Amino acid sequence: MSSKIYTIGFTQKSAERFFSLLRQHGVQRLVDTRLNNTGQLAGFSKRDDLEYFCKEIANISYFHWEESAPEDAALKAFKGKKITWEEALNSTELLGP
Repeated sequence: MSSKIYTIGFTQKSAERFFSLLRQHGVQRLVDTRLNNTGQLAGFSKRDDLEYFCKEIANISYFHWEESAPEDAALKAFKGKKITWEEALNSTELLGP
């Protein structure tokens, strides 16, 4: 059985638009790859809220796969424009869930 993988950002999207896009594309599982997903974020995109809304609004399972995020130092270097996104991603080994 094959699966499709989509990427979606949450910034500059309302909750309505975000969940509508997930439903339109038949998403069954949202894998959150953010290193920091509980801080000062839009309400619906915080880890616990996102997990709840995925289930209740769109019947989508949620999984936080922190190991797939770039290391904190690499993420800071990327945000500081010292390295490219590709370099940030290659800074850590991706480990399966």
